[in-house]
Amino acid sequence: MTGWVRSRLVPSLLVPLAIAAAASTACDIVTADLRSEESSEWHKTYTLDANGRVEIGNVNGKIIVEPSTGNTVDVVAVKKARGATPEAAKAALERASIVEDVSAGRVKIDTKVARAEGIIFNGANVHVEYRVKVPAGAEVRFSTVNGGIDVAGLEGRVTAETTNGGVKARGLSGQVEATTTNGGLDIDLTRVADGGVKLECTNGGIRLRLPRDAKATISATISNGGIETGGLPLDTGGENSRRRLEARMNGGGPRIQIEGTNGGIRLTAR
Repeated sequence: MTGWVRSRLVPSLLVPLAIAAAASTACDIVTADLRSEESSEWHKTYTLDANGRVEIGNVNGKIIVEPSTGNTVDVVAVKKARGATPEAAKAALERASIVEDVSAGRVKIDTKVARAEGIIFNGANVHVEYRVKVPAGAEVRFSTVNGGIDVAGLEGRVTAETTNGGVKARGLSGQVEATTTNGGLDIDLTRVADGGVKLECTNGGIRLRLPRDAKATISATISNGGIETGGLPLDTGGENSRRRLEARMNGGGPRIQIEGTNGGIRLTAR
């Protein structure tokens, strides 16, 4: 624009420049330095029947899970909110609530974030991080929109779903289903349960570690990327390629189904 020197063109530039300045100011409001932070902790303990079910649903934040002792479910949720002012941060924190639906056989907890007019321009945000202990043999389901899921040491059926974030699982021995849209899956199994394994990832890599002596029937496909195997006794057959694998491990067994779009798939021995 500095090359435009004719004076008669200058007035025509004033309107777009004013609009650009206003847009820049709006962006400054949206991305203001969120210097103020408010936080609070929510803590509950429940007793769960044998073979009970635990469900945790989150919006923004991680879910970290490990086994408890006995039949107790212990949930700690740390809520944090930031804002351009202390008042904005406090208001954002108050909009986040935790809703319980509890019975002897099920513990269901959901994060709810109430919408407020102008929340973006107030420069405030809020997230909740869960640290959960559940009976090792319980059936569990964890989901979050923006955040990762980290699960360790469970023996029951595990379902983990996230949109923007990864799923990491270590030392699992039950049926497993894990999905993510933007993130990776890193799953470590101590055994392949009768219910099998189902892994799906759109953008990110998938890594699965199995005991070398496990029995399984494996079906893996990837659209953009490759499939690697290492240290596993696989009997391949049919139409296999760099992006498709059909194999039996130690003669075959429970089904392991893996599907990816953008990223690689890696199968290795523990």
